[in-house]
Amino acid sequence: MEELINKVAIVTGAGAGLGRVYALELAKRGARVVVNDLGGAPDGSGKGSKKPADQVVEEIQALGGEAVANHDNVATVAGGEKIVQAALDAFGTVDILINNAGILRDKTFLKMEPENWQAVLDVHLNGAYHVSRPAFGVMKEKGYGRILMTTSAAGLYGNFGQTNYSAAKMGLVGLMNTLKLEGERSNIKVNTIAPVAASRLTKDILPPDFIDKLQPELVAPMALYLVSQQCPVSGNIYNVGMGFLNRAAIVTGPGIVVGDGREMPDPEQLLTQWENLTTLKGAKEYWNATEQIGDVLQAFARPAEDDGGKAQGFESVEAIFDAMPKAFVADAAAGVDVVFQFVISGDGGGDWYSVIKDGSCAVEAGSHEKPGCTLKMTDEDFLNMMNGVLPPMQAYTSGKLKIEGDIMKSQLIEKLFKFKF
Repeated sequence: MEELINKVAIVTGAGAGLGRVYALELAKRGARVVVNDLGGAPDGSGKGSKKPADQVVEEIQALGGEAVANHDNVATVAGGEKIVQAALDAFGTVDILINNAGILRDKTFLKMEPENWQAVLDVHLNGAYHVSRPAFGVMKEKGYGRILMTTSAAGLYGNFGQTNYSAAKMGLVGLMNTLKLEGERSNIKVNTIAPVAASRLTKDILPPDFIDKLQPELVAPMALYLVSQQCPVSGNIYNVGMGFLNRAAIVTGPGIVVGDGREMPDPEQLLTQWENLTTLKGAKEYWNATEQIGDVLQAFARPAEDDGGKAQGFESVEAIFDAMPKAFVADAAAGVDVVFQFVISGDGGGDWYSVIKDGSCAVEAGSHEKPGCTLKMTDEDFLNMMNGVLPPMQAYTSGKLKIEGDIMKSQLIEKLFKFKF
């Protein structure tokens, strides 16, 4: 992977096991690595030791690679900031972050004392937050970054005696799901790996003959690919172990409407539809929460009454903008000073802008230099929305209407324009 050459990578918990292998493999491919490890016990106890991180750095340097050791604790805000600062001090930037640090304090739920619950969350979930936040800032400013979270089968599917660990590991999936959205415009891709590998955390849990098959070197290739410039995906989860790989995902069934959506249905009504409302046949993934809300709204959307659902009223996008000045409600524009830019794609689309100021409205074709609010839609969706077939909120939550700039100003449009057919 030539694209890893000179990239700056931070690997937390890199003093042994998977983290050590990640650090070594990154360095072998030309990356400059910050090897972070507190050097504590598998349960996080003890004062820590510099030896594990230092030894991995020595291994990398012996191979001709570049690396620096860091011994800060991911479980604190200050520790996370110092880890990222170590990369900036040594190499000037951060391109890659692998959140790998972890501890175990396994107990059944009723024996799970608050301190054992919190300690595991502090390292796995809070630790990823503490390091990712300052690293994300560097990546956003430069317009590039790769972040890899580490979940586990325990988090995705559950495991007896690991409520703290499972909760933390599933929390990391939630962290990824929002970071993928916030990093999208800055070319920051965030993915999650669920490794099955031998480590000091698993050696006392799994059978010895099974441990021998769980070489961390079999997990590293997927991890390296997900933090490479070549990686095309963001927001994905992968199970990896023993050379077996598959993708995991949160999917949602198609669902049904029970009742009329206004009055609460009886539990008995739910029971009669149980098979239909719980089926995962035809399930789908959502990229964000608004897509899911959009499908809920779609289930209650008013169907088109005429012409098989085609838009009625305006026959063209241009006709809408021709009608805008006459539809303008001057009384609703008191104190309003805004420029709305409309970018309508498709063969019947184009660019128009509307200037609202001093109780007046001017509509022109083209692009304004400084729009306050920009609305983007396809010509078909715009016609459906303006003709009452597609509710504006449903258009927005489903992603059919994209709004840039001052989103709150867009809410004025329905008050400023009253169209009559």
